[in-house]
Amino acid sequence: MRCRKASCQLPRARRAAGPMGGDMTMIVDEMRELRETGVRVVGSLAGVVGSILVVWGLAGGAPFIALSSALLVAAPVWFAATRRCDPLARVVISVTYPLLAALLLAMASDSGWIIDMHMLFFAFLAVLAALADWRTIVIGTVVTALHHLLLNFVAPAYVFPDGADISRVMFHAVVVLIEAGVLIALCRHFEALIRRLMETRAAQAARDAELHAEREAKAAEQRSVLASLSERLVAMSGGDLGSQIATPFPGDYDSARTLLNETCAQLDGLVGAVAFTAEQVATGAHELREASGDLAAKTEQQTAAIETVARTAAELLRDIEAQARLWAETRETALGAKADADSGAADVAGAAEAMTRIETSSTQIGEMIAFIDTIAFQTNLLALNAGVEAARAGEAGKGFAVVAGEVRELAQRSAQSAGAIKQLVATSKEEVALGVARVQQLVALLSSLVSRFSDIASQVESIAQGSGSAVEAIRQIDAAMGLLDRGMQQNAAMAEQTSAASVELLRGAEDLRGQVSHFRREDGEPRPMRLRPAA
Repeated sequence: MRCRKASCQLPRARRAAGPMGGDMTMIVDEMRELRETGVRVVGSLAGVVGSILVVWGLAGGAPFIALSSALLVAAPVWFAATRRCDPLARVVISVTYPLLAALLLAMASDSGWIIDMHMLFFAFLAVLAALADWRTIVIGTVVTALHHLLLNFVAPAYVFPDGADISRVMFHAVVVLIEAGVLIALCRHFEALIRRLMETRAAQAARDAELHAEREAKAAEQRSVLASLSERLVAMSGGDLGSQIATPFPGDYDSARTLLNETCAQLDGLVGAVAFTAEQVATGAHELREASGDLAAKTEQQTAAIETVARTAAELLRDIEAQARLWAETRETALGAKADADSGAADVAGAAEAMTRIETSSTQIGEMIAFIDTIAFQTNLLALNAGVEAARAGEAGKGFAVVAGEVRELAQRSAQSAGAIKQLVATSKEEVALGVARVQQLVALLSSLVSRFSDIASQVESIAQGSGSAVEAIRQIDAAMGLLDRGMQQNAAMAEQTSAASVELLRGAEDLRGQVSHFRREDGEPRPMRLRPAA
């Protein structure tokens, strides 16, 4: 029972012992388990051998041997039944087997099997090795040696068929000692092997214990981390985005806390931005709805104004076309006036040339009158000289003096006439010069008029062309007004659609704002999202 209890208490001993103190406990427990199995096998075999001896003794007329056999195997059988493997049980069993061999040898003393029965001592000594204790080998060897030595002198017939023989005893002793030495070495080697195996197991158990402790610590850390994460995730699922996990996680798990806190911060910012955007969208949708209504009303007003402008443009087109025709007629008139002015300018230019020739002739006449005046002056001088000479001649020169007087008078009248003519020529020359100047002014004026008529004709031409361009532009404006009118009608329809869409957008923004209000944030202000960079 003690062996069973020791075997049953093995796991607790392993758990209770430390890495150093537990090694010996594990070895002892393993040896106990091994010896318990050996006791069960060896004790059961002893019971079988004892039963054979009892039957053989009773059948062979040796009740003492039968009784001795029954008493001898009682203890080993009881040990096997109770799984007792303590040192006393092993000693009793180690004594029992040589004695059983001795009883079998005694039963065979009257037969030819006595020599063969000696083999049982060697066999039973080997059976004792199953107890995994070299001490049982020593005890069995000692009991075997004492049996042979004592009976060789006391009752040799129970040992050897030919009587006492010390040499045989010594030979058997040597053989037993050799076998015992081998068995003892095997047992000690087996114990050392078991010890090394148990030490290896103990070291492995220590490593397993350390690994188990590490796993337990890791598991505890993981449970703590999972609990914190679960608590935070539950809070997040409830809409709480503002709180953070402040307590650092152990080891590499803290990166998960940091990531979760950053994610919560980003979600908090995102929800804030979404809430802010939803508010702006709602405000914008409301303003868009009002603006759409205003746009529709203004579009109607602009459509009416465009229709008015289109009618005005049509009237303006008709007026500009009439003006274009009028400007075309004016252009023809201006071109005719220009031609007349060109003709008048040519005539005036001819008159100017004639006046210039008259002026030239007057100049020549003046030169001739000056020449005549010179002749009259010289004639007058000659008449004076002739009068002087006639006076000197006296009576003979009186007729010549009369002629000289007449000539002088004629010369004076010629000089006076030449002076008058000269005065008239000078006056005529002045008048001619004035006329030439006036004619030149008239030529310049007519040239200016011709130039102005040319400019007027060019301007009228430009105005006529501009009127044509204006007509084309007005036509394009009229067409554009038609397009604009149709566009304004489409804008009115789109304004109505925009108003309807703004109502839907406002409703969606209100729904989004209601959904975002489920989240409890750190603050109520939107903040920019800080996205973590990709690794």
